[in-house]
Amino acid sequence: MKSLRARLLFAASLVLAVFMLLSGEALEQAFRSAAQQVQRDKMQGLVYALLGAADTGESQTLAIPPNALPDPRLAHPQSGLQALIFDAHGKVIWRSPNFEGEVPQIQAPGVGDSQFLELEDRFVLAYGVRWAADTGGLHLFRSTPRPRRYTVAVIEDDTPYRTQLGVFRRTLWFGLGGAGAVLMLLQLLVLRWGLQPLRRLAGELQRIESGEQTRIESSYPDELRPLAQGLNAMIQSERNQQTRYRNALDDLAHSLKTPLAVLRGVVDDPGTAPALRQKLSEPLAQIQAITEHQLRKAAAAGRRTLAEPVRLRPLAEKLAAALTKVYADKSPQFELDIADPLRARADEGDLYELLGNLMDNAGKWCRRRIRVGARLASRELRLRVEDDGPGFPPDAEQLLQRGVRADSLTPGQGIGLGAVAELVRVYDGEIALGRSELGGAQVDVKLSV
Repeated sequence: MKSLRARLLFAASLVLAVFMLLSGEALEQAFRSAAQQVQRDKMQGLVYALLGAADTGESQTLAIPPNALPDPRLAHPQSGLQALIFDAHGKVIWRSPNFEGEVPQIQAPGVGDSQFLELEDRFVLAYGVRWAADTGGLHLFRSTPRPRRYTVAVIEDDTPYRTQLGVFRRTLWFGLGGAGAVLMLLQLLVLRWGLQPLRRLAGELQRIESGEQTRIESSYPDELRPLAQGLNAMIQSERNQQTRYRNALDDLAHSLKTPLAVLRGVVDDPGTAPALRQKLSEPLAQIQAITEHQLRKAAAAGRRTLAEPVRLRPLAEKLAAALTKVYADKSPQFELDIADPLRARADEGDLYELLGNLMDNAGKWCRRRIRVGARLASRELRLRVEDDGPGFPPDAEQLLQRGVRADSLTPGQGIGLGAVAELVRVYDGEIALGRSELGGAQVDVKLSV
């Protein structure tokens, strides 16, 4: 997951989902406990009502007369409410008129204690009492002359409870689901609003790369302000460093120019001895070639992430127009397969040097046709220069190998190609020599821009 917004949204959604599930479960459990407590209290009240209507009668056995039932449902079949009275041995001594079915297994609670059970489809509340038959009254927690132990049980169908619980559960989860959806939407909007400064910063960086602006200009929150200031400082530092570097190289070139001119004047002076002239001429030419080559190599700016993109077609057109005049005797025809909007994020001087050497080499050896193409994909600039000349000599590949010095070549054997190879290495690129469909040389260059 590469998107920062997607990561934050996923993490927040996960936390929200877990919170909703836990909250829903807690609320459902709380409602269930409350509903069961209400059910228990209601059944406990019915037990007290049954005990209030109970009498031992002549049989000295606790019972409830039919006309004294505290709840009419105890007399109606399938009403969902039934009652039982057990003796001390667990034998049923009285049952409500509507009782049917099996007698539930109930463990007698202590005197004055109650036991609430949730069976498969019904609730049972059992209450333990001690009845003093000789007085006809109810005595709890104390002995009577002739006490008898009883258990009064109330049984009620749990269908209303489960219906109520189901309604609450549906309402709860629909409510939580709706609230979760609303919170998710709000969360997305909050994330979008919170990450908007990052998107704006990314947009400014893209505009700097495309040359639409030169620095980060917008105001950002406190957390991003140091980043914006650091990027501006880095951009300015890179430009200042490149300017100082170029100026230093210009100073070096100017400093070498005077001593070399003096030596060239000595060589060209008619008064100089022919032997000395011949002895100095070749080393001086090599010094000039090596100096120019090394200065060109050192001046390569290389890939710069925030550099202003350079349009390649105008650059190629300018070089083609100049080379047409240089090689006017051949009347070379340049075919430029370069889209007009194509831009490369590289130093203009480096591209001028690279294209200039390749096109000059093609113009020097072509018969008439020269083809120049360029493509940009996935931050890789691919250049191809072809001609219809005799092609490369067998040893041309040697200059592309690391460690081969330009001063080891005699004049005219590809010093320009060596400069191209050095520039390609600066841009972490690749260069390949081959045979063109036009019949001559073909140079393929790939640069990381």
